[in-house]
Amino acid sequence: MNELSFFPTLTDKLVEDCGYRQSEYSFFYTYQEQDFILEQKGKNVIKITDPLEIWKVEEEGLTIEKEVRIDYPNLLYGEQGIVPQDAELGICIMWTNRMLTQTGFILPETDISLPTGRVCTFCYCFEPGELKGDLELSVVFYVKKQAENVKQEEAHLINETGVLLGEAEVITLNFNSGYMEFPIEECYSKDQPLWWVEFSEWEDPRDIDLFAKENICVYLNTAYDACPMNGENVKNIDLLVQIISTTYFLIFQRLSEEDLHATKHDIGLSANSICSIMHQFILDCNAKHGLQWESPEKLLKSIQINVAAILKDGED
Repeated sequence: MNELSFFPTLTDKLVEDCGYRQSEYSFFYTYQEQDFILEQKGKNVIKITDPLEIWKVEEEGLTIEKEVRIDYPNLLYGEQGIVPQDAELGICIMWTNRMLTQTGFILPETDISLPTGRVCTFCYCFEPGELKGDLELSVVFYVKKQAENVKQEEAHLINETGVLLGEAEVITLNFNSGYMEFPIEECYSKDQPLWWVEFSEWEDPRDIDLFAKENICVYLNTAYDACPMNGENVKNIDLLVQIISTTYFLIFQRLSEEDLHATKHDIGLSANSICSIMHQFILDCNAKHGLQWESPEKLLKSIQINVAAILKDGED
């Protein structure tokens, strides 16, 4: 959590010391009364795919499952912890869908305290139409019930029901295919070229600058007979491949060394940010022919090869 606070909150060290353990999320959907597992790629920003190519989050929804364990929950209480001894500490999953500006909390289905620690299990179903584009999932700790009696040595601890105390882990799911949702605008002007790309002044392409028309836009000029698209109709897939490839190349060239490193290794990327979409593109290329980073000319050539494979697979 990045908010300024004047009371102890959950830290990476405390997460480690209390023995926080978690299973990976499981994602699946139901189709014709049968459950199908979705595959995952990525670490912090995860791309979900359906091997059967049936699933669309807008139509089939999404079900998630997860288990969280804390081996030493007592370390979270008292003077050296984050809540008073008599308070009740809650654990939940906070979800955010930025594209639809929706957020909510998923409470545990079971929350059991044992001599060996605390175990929470989660299962939640997003119905068709509830999600679009992205989903951030964050395991957060909060004050579930404040203490009636607070010891003097615990006076520095927060004791207010509902206050968030920090997140133990966060991931982002991205449901968009970056190359299919590419920001494209058609125009008609005999005074302009066949196509061009415009970038805004990016402030933080890893977080707040989204892969959207306000930050990246390819303009296709329908005044030319050679224009590769007209509405949803692709008239010249080979020319479109070259345009998209060149744009991806320009984006990579525009990124700073730090942002490019974060993009390659999925470090601190937010859903639908420029860098997160480029990271997904890299993953898609790795599954095809891979990108060659040795020189600009090799990079452009490898982008062209991969974009052709991706777009023409979609065409098929």
